Amino acid sequence: MAVTIRDVADAAGVSFQLVSAVLGGRKYARASESTRTKIMEAARRLGYVPNTSARILRGDASRIIGVLIDSRAPESMYGVLAEIEHSADELGYRILIAQAHDKPERLLQAYHSLKQNGVDGIISFSHDYAQFGCRLDSQFEDDPRIVFVLNTPEQTGSSVDVDYHGGMAQALTHLREQGYRSPALLMCGGCVDPVEKLTRSNKKRLEGFLRNCPGGDFFLLKPEISEIPRLYDECRKLIREKLNPAGIDAIIAHNDDLAALFLKALLAEKVRVPQDFGVIGFDNLPLGEYLPVTLSTLYYDKKELADSALKILQDKIAGKSAPVRLSCQVKFIPRESSRRRQS
Repeated sequence: MAVTIRDVADAAGVSFQLVSAVLGGRKYARASESTRTKIMEAARRLGYVPNTSARILRGDASRIIGVLIDSRAPESMYGVLAEIEHSADELGYRILIAQAHDKPERLLQAYHSLKQNGVDGIISFSHDYAQFGCRLDSQFEDDPRIVFVLNTPEQTGSSVDVDYHGGMAQALTHLREQGYRSPALLMCGGCVDPVEKLTRSNKKRLEGFLRNCPGGDFFLLKPEISEIPRLYDECRKLIREKLNPAGIDAIIAHNDDLAALFLKALLAEKVRVPQDFGVIGFDNLPLGEYLPVTLSTLYYDKKELADSALKILQDKIAGKSAPVRLSCQVKFIPRESSRRRQS
């Protein structure tokens, strides 16, 4: 037999009305911290599971947040998702995740399913499918309870993004100070062609790079990052046929995985890092510190981004309709791969 609120109330020695108010997160619930702890412990001990359907039918909040994310999203996005899940739990919310890979129509269906199941709001990571000429944020923009995370254009309603332009400025300033004179940007675009079909995040990287390095070179490798052997061969070919002849002496890669693979290709081509060539990645993944030459990298604070998205969504759930756009700062960590001049 299912455990009820009355069972929890009996175990905690309080009224079922107070249990309902505390477990429902109602603001009018007047209970001391010790009483709240007693109620929560009783609910956990008995294995109480709230009846979300009944709560929704009563017009109460479901205390559930829906999340849309591509199942093959970069590791950094899943890092943000982990922080959202952790922070949401502390706020009394559960997370319901919908995933699909490169299928915007499936994510659109998932969005409608989440709404039909009474989620209080939605956080969307997956809305930019430029390679298919599809932006889901334009189809969701009338939803008063949705927040977009990363890869958002300026006209999008409420969103949290990162300052790629500022990050590129930091990286390029560092390279110049270290004596590198001809940096380039390296991205992996799979089958993307032309540049207009780059994801929004890569477009912002490119814009930031060109703004701070006018006339600079950028290279778009066609294999997907998951095609490691083919991508490695393309990196070695790029070094031999384009970078060395052009005198390019540093690259900023669009993520740490690509930077690490490129660094391996440089060493295989007998190019010394950092003496002859500088390498900078993005995301601050742990692998960067384990490489033979530790990897300089750009990164943003995932917890800051997660907390910002949740705060905006909470305000929307509370009825605030004005769009809010936040941009998290990108920070730079210099390591061996770009330190030509030792301080």
